[in-house]
Amino acid sequence: MKISVFNGSISFEGGTIQLSHDRAQFLGSPLGKHAKEEFVNEGWRHYRIEPESGIVGTIFFKGERLDRVFLLMEIPSDKSKEWTEQLELERKAKHDSWLRSELGKPPYDYAWGSVTSDFDPRGCVSEIIVTYAA
Repeated sequence: MKISVFNGSISFEGGTIQLSHDRAQFLGSPLGKHAKEEFVNEGWRHYRIEPESGIVGTIFFKGERLDRVFLLMEIPSDKSKEWTEQLELERKAKHDSWLRSELGKPPYDYAWGSVTSDFDPRGCVSEIIVTYAA
């Protein structure tokens, strides 16, 4: 996985998410052809992707426009379906370390949008969130 600081594209072994792509273009792409629609509500559509080994993502479209991408790096406890807050915080630390090595020191704010690493205790998950400016 690689996030471009220049244009916000996210490249994976299985293809690339590009800010310039609308929903139809995404669905026609190598990643989009294997995406699973998970949610449709009042103009929002969410698609689940598994773009490469060890990475799971959710792509959010508001209308036809790419709005954000949530990415999760798998950890060993995912296979056993074991979950604790401590394990989820370890996932966040893995995300933070990866972002520092790829993008440098935070904050990760760009003309095209931003990248954050977040732990949501209510949602019980840690994710890398790529948000695109409207």
